[in-house]
Amino acid sequence: MAPVAVAVAAPAPAAPVPDTAATLAELKALSPPPAIAPWLPPPTTTADLPWAELQQLDLNDLDDPARRPLAVAAARKGLAHDGFLFITGTGVSTETLQRNLSIAKFLVEGLTLEQKTPWKADLAAGSYKGFKVAGEWSSAARGPDKVEHYNFESPSFTAPLGTQHPPELLPFIPEIKAFAEHTYNHVVYRILKLVSLALELPEDYLWGLHDHTGNIGHACSRYMGYYPLSDAEAEAGDGVLSRGHTDYNSISLLYSQPVSALQLLTNDGQWKWVKHVDGAVVVNTADALEFLSGGLFKATRHRVVRPPPDQQQLIRYILIHFARTRRDLPLDPIWDSPVVKAHGKNQFQDRIDAGGAAPTQDEWLRERIRRTGHEDYYKNNTQNKQDNKWVEEEVLGRKVKYFV
Repeated sequence: MAPVAVAVAAPAPAAPVPDTAATLAELKALSPPPAIAPWLPPPTTTADLPWAELQQLDLNDLDDPARRPLAVAAARKGLAHDGFLFITGTGVSTETLQRNLSIAKFLVEGLTLEQKTPWKADLAAGSYKGFKVAGEWSSAARGPDKVEHYNFESPSFTAPLGTQHPPELLPFIPEIKAFAEHTYNHVVYRILKLVSLALELPEDYLWGLHDHTGNIGHACSRYMGYYPLSDAEAEAGDGVLSRGHTDYNSISLLYSQPVSALQLLTNDGQWKWVKHVDGAVVVNTADALEFLSGGLFKATRHRVVRPPPDQQQLIRYILIHFARTRRDLPLDPIWDSPVVKAHGKNQFQDRIDAGGAAPTQDEWLRERIRRTGHEDYYKNNTQNKQDNKWVEEEVLGRKVKYFV
């Protein structure tokens, strides 16, 4: 089904457009970028919701010998129990966060469908780089999806830039790059220190399993918007904007913002809301870390639903960073970890017993992306769909659940 056109704000402002071979230095020479509509933080919800109780950590505690063990213990508890953490001390200012959310708003509302279409991601090849426009994922029961995002990877910041991005976006690339680099090389780096220590590994062990080439290694930096659901759309889709899933990478970082819509599935099968914490990132365990930890740190099942009534009319803009291990890394348990060695299991043991091997990060990532958003999840696979609201399929030798 063709993508649906979604109402957008006024067309992007005119700006000097650099040559397609432009470098970042040449883009900086176009300073200042054109004015764009600012993202303004809406009020938090006043609804009384069942909030998840999550561990909250300050990355600055890593530098305090007295507090470091407490931070590691809290990280271990949070990752093993919920797979979610609130992390503060990121070094990202309020101004920087609001500026990048303004760029997300510009990408979603400030460009027309015609301006976005030439830069669509090659989802069939298992790549998110570029635009995923609203309406690409559709079903007869739920109709077109209301999810839109633009994704940056390391090559996104390499000349010729004009062949990779809409010309209207080029003046903003230097500040997007700076934000992505800080997130990967500072925030992700320090969070991986915590996770390594929680697994009783040398503190830089997990960082060593991630790619250090390019600006952000193998990571993906996403600028995203969820359009509001109408009452009819909410009824048809059970109020779900993005059905329950796990992420495909190692850890995911969501910069907290005031519109409540994210939910996690607790160990007792309850969906709980994730509360906004000003200045924090929400960190969740993803598939690759579950596999590397031998199943000790479970990938978090989470979903995005219609916000509470006092926020339902808002477009929910978010900034996400998906850290990924090296492309060629087999997703076997880290037997160097004493806790993994004692309690972990290879999540692909059946595949190995059949003469195969664990998939690499790149193989797992591309296969999961290719399958995302397709009705194949439901074809000939209706067990528990009506009662417990989940379906299951096999991906590269491992069963994967999707919660609907």
